[in-house]
Amino acid sequence: MAQQDYNPRLKTWQRIIPSSEPGQGHIEAPGGFANPVWQTRSGVPGPFELELVEALEEVFAEGMTELDALVEGLNARDRHDRNGQPWTRESFLQEIAVLGQ
Repeated sequence: MAQQDYNPRLKTWQRIIPSSEPGQGHIEAPGGFANPVWQTRSGVPGPFELELVEALEEVFAEGMTELDALVEGLNARDRHDRNGQPWTRESFLQEIAVLGQ
């Protein structure tokens, strides 16, 4: 089986809060298909996402881990949000929440 850039069989959560009971809300059917557990995205990342990842790696490599420092680090590199605007705490948190779905 060829490796893909995303998981085409990824199932969405049916509930916002995952169940704490075993077997509830799982995304795989044992033995049903190859489940690349490391791959949970539903599509190939676009140029914006790839550039954001690269910039975040640079910022993290400099030891910045707090939100304000991350935002400042991205803006210092002229890596702006999807609208071309400098990042704010709010815009960064919103974008990360969207990307984490």
